[in-house]
This record gives sequence, structure tokens and C-alpha cells, in this order.
Amino acid sequence: MQELPQVLPLEAWRWALGWSRAQTITEIADYYTRTRIGTSLLNASMLCKWEHGDITPGYDYTAALCAVYQADPVRLGLRNTTLLSHVIDGRAYRDGRGFPRWTYTDGDAMTVDHNSGAAALAAIRDSIALALEVEGPAGGPLALENLASAVAYYDRNYSMFPPGLLAVEVHRTRMLVGGMLKRDQSDTARTELRCLAGWLSALVGNLAFHLADYPAAAIHFATAARLGTAAGDGDLICWSLGAHAMTAYTSDRPIEALELAQQAYEYAGTPLRRAQILAWGRLRSLAHMGEGYRSDAAVVMVAAQRELEADPDGDRPGRFGFDLAELQLHLAEANLQFGDHTAAGLHAGASRHSLPVGRPGWAAATLVLARAEAARGRLSDAAALGLEVLDVIPAPALRETSRVRLRDLDRDLSAAGSPGAEAQDLRERTRALPTLIPVGRISDEPNGRS
Repeated sequence: MQELPQVLPLEAWRWALGWSRAQTITEIADYYTRTRIGTSLLNASMLCKWEHGDITPGYDYTAALCAVYQADPVRLGLRNTTLLSHVIDGRAYRDGRGFPRWTYTDGDAMTVDHNSGAAALAAIRDSIALALEVEGPAGGPLALENLASAVAYYDRNYSMFPPGLLAVEVHRTRMLVGGMLKRDQSDTARTELRCLAGWLSALVGNLAFHLADYPAAAIHFATAARLGTAAGDGDLICWSLGAHAMTAYTSDRPIEALELAQQAYEYAGTPLRRAQILAWGRLRSLAHMGEGYRSDAAVVMVAAQRELEADPDGDRPGRFGFDLAELQLHLAEANLQFGDHTAAGLHAGASRHSLPVGRPGWAAATLVLARAEAARGRLSDAAALGLEVLDVIPAPALRETSRVRLRDLDRDLSAAGSPGAEAQDLRERTRALPTLIPVGRISDEPNGRS
């Protein structure tokens, strides 16, 4: 390294192994397959930029590099990350789900920084655009394959990006699909494109929801459901209607949310999906409607837990997935609304402790736990939990759902009388959060007749 100071550790490590860039790309693709992360979109240009320090790999690629090179991030020169535990026999400690555990130390905990994140997302879109240049504006097998890989990547890595950043890129990819749908297609290709367009619309809707643009979210979810119907994809219909129910509930329309949840449930083809729809749509709406619906909500709680237990896999990662941690969060919030603060705290604590620090789900569980603590008179502890979220998660990555929970926590503490200096600090920092800016409609939304 002293003789070749221009060579950075990541490239030097590859040289030491005697690997070409092509071999590293193959090894990382195999790692993605083994760990079920999704499809690796790494190419020689991206790897070259990592090795020369032009951009920084994100969370999953950092984990993959450390796994295939059998080295920790410091040795590879990836100083924006650090192991949460030590390295044992050259292998990164793995959590219970088999994934290496990392956190970021530059303030963007478990979140890629804006520049490297934008570069990674742009590379994904560029791969689709390049395929269209090769195959023509209608696309072909390569464009369809790259689109499917992009959707899988957005799904799996949804929580890694600030919602505003991801929303722009998903919109742009959605626009590429819209252009392809305007061209002549075979029936098979059109069906696949409608399905991909539907899942992209679902993502755009969810991002609008997390940016507090609820009318836009409802439009995109409705489009996704229509495209699911056109493509014959029951899972897409189910998820989109369930997410639409979530939007209706958040907009104080619980009856509409219950109706949408019932429609979604009819398309739920697995125990996991049924658990998700029960928790998303029915449970949250019933809890919102008040004490008179407590017994109905209790039945739904039991049913959702049984369905999740009955699923052969037990969970599914990604934005389109569902797991026990998310179910625990919904159980906690329902119990909180019904005034069972002990149960709320138990469920929220279980959710919080099963998630990596800094993930959006961790933030949500932490804030629900804080509200349960406040309800039990533990005001200082409650405020400290709220401040922890603000300390760990940068403002651009803090979703509207977490901001709502922060505001609710502030009201809880204020209602308690004299909550203390920490609560005042929480109030000031919550009020100082910059406003989330909706992306708007920069992609078209072809309906099921496209």
C-alpha cells in the first residue's frame, strides 16, 4: 500500500485475492442469491467507482463485500460503517435472520447517504434505459429482466433510503414502464409490464404516504390495484387494497378502511398476507373507532397472530413483506388506543428489540413504547426515547408516520403537566423538523386498459 498510495484498500483487497472485477461481481451475485436479498445489480462501473472512492456502497453491498472478501469494513476502507459486533474467524457476526449486522456512523444510521444512495438508484435506472437503447423503446427480455430486478431492489431496500430520494427514482422508473406500455407488445409482455407497473405504482403510493401526500397515495394504490386486476396478480391487488385501507384509516376514514380491508382479505392467498391485512386494515381501524369495538379488535388480534404463526416461512422481508416485528407494532398501537398501556409497552418493546437500530420500524416501535411509558407516568423515560429517535435518524429519513408519533408523544407529555427539560427539548426539536416535500406526479399512471 505504501508503494501504491493511489490504490485504495477495497481494490487492494481484490488484488490480494487475485480476483478480477468480474469474479467479484459473480461472488456478490451468488451472495445475494444465498441470503435472499434479491438480485444484485452490481456492474463493473459501479465496482470501479467504489474502489476509487467516487461513491460508497450501501448497506447490503457493504455486507456482501465483507462476506465475499472475508474482511471487516475498516480493513476494506469502508469507514462509513462499523460492525455492531466483533469479527469471529474472519466472518462477520450474523443476526438471527442470517444477515450481517452493520450500522452507519455518520448520522445516517442504517441508511445510505444521499450521494451514494442516489448513485446506486441511478445505476439501477440506467440499466433499464440501456436495455431500451439496445432493444428499442418497446423493450424486450433484457429490459423486462432489469425492470423486475429494479422492483425487487426497491422492495428489499425500501427502508434504506430517505423516502423523498427513493420516490424520485421509482417515479422515473415507473415512467420508463409507462413508455413501454404505449408501444405494441405481445400479450405476454404486456401482462408482465402491467404487473411491474402495478408494483411500481404501489411503491410510489407508499412513498407518497410516507411523505404525507395522502391524496396522491390513494390514487397510486388504486392504480396499482387496477393494474393487478388487468395482469391477474391477486397478490398485487391484495397488497394495494390493504395499503389503501391504511391510507383511509390515517385520513380518519375508518369505515372506508374496513371496507377496503375486507376487499383485500378476499385476495389474501397466504397466512402471512391474511395476518398483514388483518393488522393493517381491520385492527387499526377498529382501534381508531374506540372502546365500543374493543371486543372485535381482540378477535382480530388473535386471528392475526394465528395466521402469522401458520405461515410456513413466518415472515417476508421488504416493503411488500410482513413479519412479527410489524405485527407487534400494530398490536402495541391498538392496545395503546384502548388504554392497555402495559400490553402496549410489552408489544412495542418486543418489536423494538427485534429490529436494527435506526430502521424506520425501530423508530415506530420506540415511539409507541415512549407513549406507553408516558401513559404510565414515566415521563423522563418517554422523552428520552423520543430524543433517541431524533438523535439516530436524520430528518430527511424520518417518515411522516414517525413524525405523527412524535407529535402524539409531545401532546402526551404536555398533558402530564410538568414533564421536564427533556420533554421541552423533544418539543423544540420536533417542531424544528423540516417539512417533508411531496414529490408530486412526475410519472404517468396508465390504467388497466393500457
